[in-house]
Amino acid sequence: MTLLQKSILSTIVYYDTLDYPLTSFEVFKYLVNPLHVAGFYYSGAETSQRDGFSLEVNKLSQINLVNIRKNLESKELKQLIGGKNGFYFLHGKEYIVRTRINHQKIADQKWKKAKHIIRWLQVVPCLRMVALSGSLALNNTRDESDIDVLVVVKSGRIWLTRFFISSLLQMMKKRRHKYFTKDRICLNHYITDKSLEIKFKSLYNAQTYAHMIPAVQIERGIYDKFQASNRWVKDYLVFWPDINITHFKALKPNYFFTTIAKIFEVCLNNSFGNFLEKFSGLLQKRLIEKDPLTFKKGGRITIDNTQLEFHPDSPERKVLDKYNQSMVQLGVKELGQEKDSGLL
Repeated sequence: MTLLQKSILSTIVYYDTLDYPLTSFEVFKYLVNPLHVAGFYYSGAETSQRDGFSLEVNKLSQINLVNIRKNLESKELKQLIGGKNGFYFLHGKEYIVRTRINHQKIADQKWKKAKHIIRWLQVVPCLRMVALSGSLALNNTRDESDIDVLVVVKSGRIWLTRFFISSLLQMMKKRRHKYFTKDRICLNHYITDKSLEIKFKSLYNAQTYAHMIPAVQIERGIYDKFQASNRWVKDYLVFWPDINITHFKALKPNYFFTTIAKIFEVCLNNSFGNFLEKFSGLLQKRLIEKDPLTFKKGGRITIDNTQLEFHPDSPERKVLDKYNQSMVQLGVKELGQEKDSGLL
């Protein structure tokens, strides 16, 4: 197989682990960077092999949708990949086409519920952006699934903003809590507007953030800043963020809600606000440290004044392990070396 064909296979195999078949355009849009793929072959390769890869790398500028479609129908890939109704998947996985369609129908309903809930969050002071992530952003959600979000807040007010958002959603009975998950907001990731870079890098996270959708931007252009701060995603996905097409219509900031939020934000922009931030942080840290899930193996909890991440049961390792195993079974063991982003 050529380097491009290996990149196409890598992309389809990754989404196969999620039972999510891709269209040819989606293969193009989320194509695993051939340079990333080549890196697994350079180590230990003979000089002649490296020269061959170098020649292929020089042709990367010629990658386009036509080339992707042509290679999807190549003899080499058709031995491993099947197609149905415009979707591509590994042989024997035809049933995931129906799975994707069913999950899409569920996602359509959850989008409406998510927008209704997030609209109310605009009243919270120091909020800068709420972005949808996880299975809903991928339109691959189950009926019982929650709604994952990434929250961007004002630097220096991460703990207070978390308290306000959690309290508001709790009053609305829309916050995920223990066994209450369906259609509830999962507040698993906060970052500040001065620390937009995601420091935990892997193919899993690259694909996850490539699908992230800004539901509402209180600060104009904050999502563009997020993308600029995370150019590392391009090391894994060749066309990110150049091709970032989504059919989701983001919420327009509500003037009434954002005005209330700004008034409270001004009231907190002083030494008293600093005291409340510190006090709120101390209390929340104690509660987090007492939670038995905080130190659970296989996940990650990040607690500092620039980022709060709560993924005690992250699927990242399972997804990448399954991806690596599939690559070995397909006879391309060199590609079965993806590592997680540093889980416990």
